[in-house]
Amino acid sequence: MDIATEKAEILKRLDQVNDLSLVSAIRSLLDFGLSKQNLENNEMENSINRGLQQAERGELRPHEEVIAEIRDRYKL
Repeated sequence: MDIATEKAEILKRLDQVNDLSLVSAIRSLLDFGLSKQNLENNEMENSINRGLQQAERGELRPHEEVIAEIRDRYKL
């Protein structure tokens, strides 16, 4: 199933719920998931910005050097 179908199924089932505590629990779960997603997006953006700042300062490593280090570390 794709995500749009999954969401539609959840909405149909949610529409049948008449228990306020269950609806509140679902809301809390969604709030938590969305805040975690936003945090991950912010962390990714911060990481990218740190990398760009390092590049601007000339703190770069050649691709070949990084690959060689990974191959050595993981015995590839």
